[in-house]
Amino acid sequence: MGNVTLVTGASGFIGSHLTRALVDRGEQVRVLVRSPARLDPVNLDAAKMDVVTGDLLEPSTIPAALEGVTHLYHVAGFISTARRDQDKIHRLNVNITRNLFEAARHCPIEKLVYLASIFALGGGQQRDPVREDVPYDLDDFGVDYFVAKRRAELYARQCATEGLPLVFAYPCFCYGPGDVYHSSSKLIDMHLKRLLLTVLPGGQNALDVRDAAAGLIKTMDLGRIGERYLIGGDNVTNTELGNLLSSITGYPKPRVPLPGGLARWVGRLAERLSSSPPLDEQAALIACRYWYYDDAKARRELGHTSRPLEATLRDAIDWLCRTGRAKRPPRMT
Repeated sequence: MGNVTLVTGASGFIGSHLTRALVDRGEQVRVLVRSPARLDPVNLDAAKMDVVTGDLLEPSTIPAALEGVTHLYHVAGFISTARRDQDKIHRLNVNITRNLFEAARHCPIEKLVYLASIFALGGGQQRDPVREDVPYDLDDFGVDYFVAKRRAELYARQCATEGLPLVFAYPCFCYGPGDVYHSSSKLIDMHLKRLLLTVLPGGQNALDVRDAAAGLIKTMDLGRIGERYLIGGDNVTNTELGNLLSSITGYPKPRVPLPGGLARWVGRLAERLSSSPPLDEQAALIACRYWYYDDAKARRELGHTSRPLEATLRDAIDWLCRTGRAKRPPRMT
């Protein structure tokens, strides 16, 4: 039968790019989805892969997806900073990982790449970007998503010590085309609507989603079992990111500084006024810190590379406009 590669989370932002790249390089790909229809929005051709219907929250549906699998990418998860999603965040990060890995223990899988989270690894630093050995320092940060991903992380590390052939990959903040669920394009969308008026302190390591997918594949090909690999791009301040968007579109730069404490208060107020605010309190907490990382290990051991951030943002904007999700800026017509 040969090698069979299973992907969870194929209908997501990173997962869809990963699945497409695996198919394009000729792998025998299987995806586990709650419904085959979930592949349509991300333009995945079900005819080019083995589609298994199941649910990671239902352990009884998992063994069929794992039958004959030699390589497994666990990409599925749920990101939210909304307080109302606390239970969902736990179930769709911790519970699904436990269910999948417990089933995987009984299968002859050669390697399992786990898409972990930088927020489960440890907080970044501006002056000295951190590496894979950073001590965890986010227990008191007050973000539900961090708590859930850390619990899943510690469980996965335990599985690794018990013999599950795990390799950990930590993509940073992803941008690019194909964000059909708007999970990573809120900042770009606000800029295109000329609503990005304020700039927050802090920064992030920004990465093209296509490079993140390529990094996962390189982690599978070359990553050492039990090791952790940061998959990054450019460390940029929020101001630099806003200025770069402005240089691409010609729209005004965000100029009004919003201090961290005030941003948190604004987010808390916005939660009370809207069921889906552009900024909530937990999102403000995240945005106002510097999430800078050093991915030298992945570049050295895996050959990881990342394209210029400007090219990524241009492609993201072009996709949003081409699919009717945003109006094209005059400078880009």
